[in-house]
Amino acid sequence: MSVKAGVRLLMRKLWAGLSLRKKLSIACVLMTVLPTILTAAITWQPYERAMRQAVFERNQNLAEQIANDIDRMFIEKIKILKIIANNEEIKSMDADRQSVVLKDIVAQNPEMQLAVVSDAAGQQIARWDGKPADKSINYIDRKYYQTVVETGATAISDVLMAKSTGKLGIVTAAPIKNDDQTLLGLLIVNIELQKLINRIAETKIGNTGFAYVVNHEGKIIIDPQRGLIENATDGDYLEPAKAAISGKTGWVEYEYGSQKRLAGYSYAPSAKWGVIAQQPLDEAMVNVHTTKKTGILILIFAAVVAALIGLAIAGALTKPIAEISEATNRLAAGDLTISLEVANQDELGQLAATFNNMTTQLAKRDEALRESEEKFRSLVDNINIGIYRSTKAEDGFVQVNPAMAKIFGYDFAEELMHIPMNCLYQNPADGIAMFEATRQSGFIKNKEVTMRKKDGMTIWCSITTNVKYDEAGNVKWMDGVLEDITERKRAEEALRQAHDNLESQVKQRTQELMILNEELHRISLSDGLTGIANRRYFDEFMEREWQRAIRKKVSFALIMLDIDFFKEYNDTYGHLAGDECLKQIANVLRNTTKRGVDLFARYGGEEFAVVLPDTDRRGAVIVGEAVRAGVEKLAIKHKESPVDRIVTVSLGIAVVVPALDALPLTIIAAADQALYQAKQEGRNRIKVAEPSGKI
Repeated sequence: MSVKAGVRLLMRKLWAGLSLRKKLSIACVLMTVLPTILTAAITWQPYERAMRQAVFERNQNLAEQIANDIDRMFIEKIKILKIIANNEEIKSMDADRQSVVLKDIVAQNPEMQLAVVSDAAGQQIARWDGKPADKSINYIDRKYYQTVVETGATAISDVLMAKSTGKLGIVTAAPIKNDDQTLLGLLIVNIELQKLINRIAETKIGNTGFAYVVNHEGKIIIDPQRGLIENATDGDYLEPAKAAISGKTGWVEYEYGSQKRLAGYSYAPSAKWGVIAQQPLDEAMVNVHTTKKTGILILIFAAVVAALIGLAIAGALTKPIAEISEATNRLAAGDLTISLEVANQDELGQLAATFNNMTTQLAKRDEALRESEEKFRSLVDNINIGIYRSTKAEDGFVQVNPAMAKIFGYDFAEELMHIPMNCLYQNPADGIAMFEATRQSGFIKNKEVTMRKKDGMTIWCSITTNVKYDEAGNVKWMDGVLEDITERKRAEEALRQAHDNLESQVKQRTQELMILNEELHRISLSDGLTGIANRRYFDEFMEREWQRAIRKKVSFALIMLDIDFFKEYNDTYGHLAGDECLKQIANVLRNTTKRGVDLFARYGGEEFAVVLPDTDRRGAVIVGEAVRAGVEKLAIKHKESPVDRIVTVSLGIAVVVPALDALPLTIIAAADQALYQAKQEGRNRIKVAEPSGKI
């Protein structure tokens, strides 16, 4: 005999040797205490996991916010440096001219501690403070200088002591290039990070949690106590630091020294820095531990009270149950004349009445029962579906088959007999409700419910029940058929989840494609240089508004304008200046045409067009003069212009009421001819095509 079988046999003997009162007492205590303990055990673990997850997400969000702030700061500074590095004054490599620009940079950006220019050999040639360049300073040994020379791109340093001011800061260096992309020198700016340092210092996570920043090598360069650290501390062996500088965002639990920490981390790609926000595990979970201790004390108290109540109930039940037990033994011995006294109308009284009724019926049906008993037992014991009989949801079973015991994890059907039906439900109240619904309707078919096995595992079951009533209409017993459908429910849930995931992915991809198509359409209709409508959008808009003007029989105006002597301007000042000139004139058009129905577009090269639907000659001339005067007001220098010493434009205007068979090319040709006449008559003027009317 195996040890397990021997222990089982010993337990049976001990149980069999107990009195009915002791058995009922033990059963009541277990029925009251075990559900409470199991409920607490099941509840605490998800609660603790949820609290831990909340701390992780909070720390990760803090790290992401700080990383985003770092990114925005450096992206803005890099953008400014690139613009300044392309400034003609800076590219002149003239120290006096450069010093003026450098002084303006520092004045306009308070967080910039200094701004200097070095030549390609690393020698300082101009300063922001107006002082002569310090010839003893050379930046050739700086890593950011070497990065700019090697890559030709903007570089960001680690924490450095500035050679010019002796202050700690982060250096951003941008290349200064000639038109042929030859490196002339470097624009070097030292950025003071006090706002970021304050942000790190003010980021308090609980009592001892904090945030810090590491560089691309994993060295700690900013922490809440020391601020900027010139001689950075190694942190590359820390798990969150390694993950952050690898470009990842997330969270991790790790151990540092003898302390576990919950850390969130994120990456700032512009500076290649990592940000970590962390808190000790013990501190983060202190509320959980406190709540758990309180819950345990409450649980112990509740268990003791429940046990005492169970013992009292067991004692009260002992006497009538003993009488019923004795009567049952006599009945089992074949005495069908036994009768119990029904002293009250409670459950035991009803049970006694039912017993008396049963003995009466048994006397009548004893012979028939003996004949069918063997057939019935064989069927019930060998079927794979659970079969049971009970009298009340709160009482034990009258009968269960081996399949029923197996479903709930019991080795023998007898082990299940003393467990009330409602205690097998995940929620005991569901068992009582099920019994009551069956009692009222008399029959319930394929009711799906969650139940609990012996080891506490939750299963899904399908139950079909029907009720047997006595002659007075009271419930005599309830028979049920129970099937474990857990695997089927899991398969249904998995299928539903897969379907939901697929629908979510399809919806997300469809939304992304719509956004991308809209962006592509917008880009295809915009001029890449000026940002206003391009020729393609002009043609679409002209066709649409022309047809509308034909339908409504309203006037339609078109202004064509051209920059006077733009080729000479480009030859004198260069194409970059020419591009800037085009952008400024586009802004004049943007600020002049205020109606939502008007369109301003770059027609081609230095030529622009303004479409004015539902506009007469007077309105078109007013808009045209506003554009001409606006360009003149820009006062863009043009020393090679025969018209004036500034940039001017010539405008041709055509106004018509389109005929049914007319084409937009007609008014375009008329406006273009008027533009030509304006140029012939001396430029910087407006010429209206004559006559205006229907075409």
